[in-house]
Order: sequence, then C-alpha cells, then structure tokens
Amino acid sequence: MASLSTGLLSLSTGLSQIGSLSTGLVAAVAGNAALKPLADASNAAAANGAMLGGTIMGGSNGDGTVQTLGTSGAVVKTVTPSTCTTVSGIDATGTGLCAQATKDGATALGSNAQATATNTTAVGFRALASSAGAVALGYNAQATGDPTVAIGYNSLAAGNNSVAMGAGAQATGTNSVALGAGSIADQDNTVSVGAPGSERRITNVAAGVNPTDAVNVSQLTNVQNQVGNVQRIAYSGVAMAGALAGIPQVDYGKTFALGAGMGSYAGYTALAIGASARVNQNTVIKLGVSTTSASHTLINAGVGFSW
Repeated sequence: MASLSTGLLSLSTGLSQIGSLSTGLVAAVAGNAALKPLADASNAAAANGAMLGGTIMGGSNGDGTVQTLGTSGAVVKTVTPSTCTTVSGIDATGTGLCAQATKDGATALGSNAQATATNTTAVGFRALASSAGAVALGYNAQATGDPTVAIGYNSLAAGNNSVAMGAGAQATGTNSVALGAGSIADQDNTVSVGAPGSERRITNVAAGVNPTDAVNVSQLTNVQNQVGNVQRIAYSGVAMAGALAGIPQVDYGKTFALGAGMGSYAGYTALAIGASARVNQNTVIKLGVSTTSASHTLINAGVGFSW
C-alpha cells in the first residue's frame, strides 16, 4: 500500500511538471512578437483554406508582412500592416519583395515585379506588365502596350501588339517586332533585327514562293542576271539599228546598190550590210542585216514609193 501511494505521488508530480512546461510554451509564444504573427497567420490560413484563390509569398524585407486573399479578391488576413508585397486579384500570384499582382489572373514573380492588369505576367527584378495579357520577362523588362511581350534585360514593348526579344530590344511601333539585343522597331507593322549602325544579316532564308514572301540573295542574283541579259540585248539592238541606218540607199537614176554600215552604243558595236533596188521610177525596195560579236542579229526590210 505504501508503494502504491508513493507511485501515485510521483505521477502527480510529473503531471504538474508537464502542465508547467505547457504553460511556459504558451507564454513564450504569446510573449514573442516574432512567433505570434506566424502563429496567427497559420491559424488564419487554416481557417480560410477552402476559399483562398490568391497566393502571396513576401520577400525578406524585414517587416514580416503576411497577407492572405480570398477568391473574391478581398483580404482575409493581414498580420503586419504593409503594402509592399500585394496580391489583390482573383487567382493572382505574387512572389518576391514588393511584388505587385493587382488584377485577376496576374502573376508577379521577383523583387519589385509588377503585374498590374488582367492576366498579365511579370517575371524578374523590376519587370512590369501593365496591359491586359502582357508578358514581361527579365530584369526591368517592360511590356506596356496592349497586349505585348518583352523578353530580356531592359527590353521594352510599348507599341500595341508589339514584341521585343533581347537585351535592350525596343518595339515601340504598333504591331512591330524587335528581334535581338539592341534591336529597335519604331515603325508600325515592321520587323527589325538591328538598329541604325548595328545592322544584322538574316541567314538561311528559303526562296520566296508567294507574292508576299521575302526573297533571298540567290533569287535576287538570278533576277539581276536576267536584267543584265536584257540590258546587253537592248544595247546590242541599238547598235545594230544604228549600223543598218548607216547603209546608203540606191541613188536616183540607178537600179541597184549594195552598202555597209557600223553602229556603236554603250560599248556594244554592230556591223551591217544591205542592198536597195529601184524597181521603177517611183518604187524602191531595201533589205539589210546586222550582227554583233554576241551573235545577236537584226534584219530589216522596207519599200518606198515616191511621185
């Protein structure tokens, strides 16, 4: 019996110590300003877990901001008052120090990233997507047109429906595209792969087929060759015409005459021979042929009446 009494006394003492430990932990949490906000935030998140549509993850800015939003966009719980990192749209997401996702479907990832219009995406330090559907990716990338895409360090897509891809690329014309670092597309409906003084070649271009296709150098060279051939033929033709014109006609009172002529134009020379005959007092016929060193030949013939 004495042993049983001693055991019960020991159990009572142990339970008392556990109670003291529990009381101490509660007091520690309640008295610690750093632990209590985390506990409150955890409780709020658990209580509202079924209705949360927004997501926020604050950066280490030292103010301990924790803000939770519901599917309607309303703030459910703010533990420490601050507006540095904000998510205020349905299904919006903000991650990073002072990230701002302020419209429905907006996503801001990175310190100071701002997705400030519906269904925008801003990824990177100071990235900005400010028109519905715009996408900005990279440090200080700015997609401000409606809608636009800016990808790359300091890229800018400001013209409506424009695209800027590459570090420092700028697409400021409506429906313009700037491809490559430093490229500038400042005119509407254009595609730029460089900038004044920093031009680029476009390589591996297939031969154009349709009326609005681009042509490559091979096609252009072929056209140039064809134009050159036409030019040579034309110059030869002028020279041959001149040679034929130089052949004298049969004299009055004579019956038949043979003649030769020479013509030259733009470096092309032609020789010609011809004959003319007086059929009667009032009628003359004439025939001539001219050729060049390029084997081009010109023939002419004529008849004349006089009275």
